[in-house]
Amino acid sequence: MIDVGTQRQLFLDKLFFDTQDGIELVAHEPERREVSVESDRSWESGGVHYSSVVQDGDRFRMWYRADTGGDPANAIDSESWVCYAESTDGIAWEKPELGIVESVEAGRNNILFPDKASGINPSVIIDPSASGDERYKMIARGSGPANVLGYTSADGIAWEPVAENPLLSEPGPFDSHNVLAYDDEAERYVIYCRGVDTNRPGNFKDGIRAIRRAESKDFHTWSDMEIVVTADDDDPSDLHLYTNAAYRYTRAQRAWMMFPMILYVDREGNANSYPGLSDAQFIVSRDGVTWDRRFRRPFLSPGRDERDWVDRNPIVGIGMLQTAPDELSLYYSELLRCEDCRFSRCSIRLDGFVSARGPYDRWGEFKTPPLKTSGHALELNFKTTGGGVMEVEVQDADGTPVPGFSFDECDTLFGDHIEATVTWNGNSRFDLPGEVARLGFRLRDADLFAFRFAT
Repeated sequence: MIDVGTQRQLFLDKLFFDTQDGIELVAHEPERREVSVESDRSWESGGVHYSSVVQDGDRFRMWYRADTGGDPANAIDSESWVCYAESTDGIAWEKPELGIVESVEAGRNNILFPDKASGINPSVIIDPSASGDERYKMIARGSGPANVLGYTSADGIAWEPVAENPLLSEPGPFDSHNVLAYDDEAERYVIYCRGVDTNRPGNFKDGIRAIRRAESKDFHTWSDMEIVVTADDDDPSDLHLYTNAAYRYTRAQRAWMMFPMILYVDREGNANSYPGLSDAQFIVSRDGVTWDRRFRRPFLSPGRDERDWVDRNPIVGIGMLQTAPDELSLYYSELLRCEDCRFSRCSIRLDGFVSARGPYDRWGEFKTPPLKTSGHALELNFKTTGGGVMEVEVQDADGTPVPGFSFDECDTLFGDHIEATVTWNGNSRFDLPGEVARLGFRLRDADLFAFRFAT
């Protein structure tokens, strides 16, 4: 039995398939939108990289790394900064003049940290378990010995390093975008960072790049790091997981996602580039520990601009923002090694990362395991084609239809809806013996993204 309560559930995997016939899990790709943040300041002449976004009230906030001169792919050869931008809609972004670093343009800049010695590659969260001076938390890559540094802040602008720094240290490496997340279900902090899988042959520190994880109950003392995602025998031999962009999707229960940049190290990019080509994949998890790479087609590819067909484009940043009632936005860096290196926005349907899809030429069906819930109505996120249709049946724990809520009594479902309430002969309210139900679904040329029992 799965306790779903009245929380939203996503079809990230086969968790909700007790039996199924003809149903396919389909991962969906985002749509490219407009340029969000350009490298248009003197201290950004080497490009902008590794964004981290959150929403705080009616403000959208972004922290990112900027490089001045040198090689944008190598922080040692350039001066790097932690910078800040904000927006009221997630589309048009501004870079406020913060006045923190007087040495650059007489303080007329958006730099938070005075130099790379304070850390680069920021990852920021708003901590739902904290308030006051620790409401905002950040991790950043240290520039000395390989390490991860921690910071806290009341406002996301003025940051204080934690006394226990570094939070993580050798063995490294930590030389990409380390990610901080808060696991609200387990009430713990999590860091995802780069690791090395020496069990597979490769040219990176006697192995291949992989993804490690550490956890903490208090943000100050951390567990040992363990590899949680790496390549396997279904992958090309030169595949490395370069970043992770891990994210706890709090709109739904048991929903974790990663959007790692996948680097194919032996591919030859366009002229004058470093070796390698890349794209971004989509990885899912129910607990943030065990990860499922069932979807290996690109979530985001380099696109039609030939300048992006190099070794580190695109890189999806950390976090996502709800920029419309039916839309989520993610931000990615592109045009690495170009003068107009920038962050752009892509968007995807709300809750629309994966769907359970019914076939075109016949009914597809599935039945859930027993579900524990206090709900008395059912909301669905779904869409059909013009000829598509969906039906739902509420069953008891043994799989017997609840009287009045069978397939035959379900009012036909069609169209495109984010939160549609299902009715049976016009009635949406049901009572469940023991607050346990199974759901049966029939889909024909239709996609089901999410469901939720409502009170």
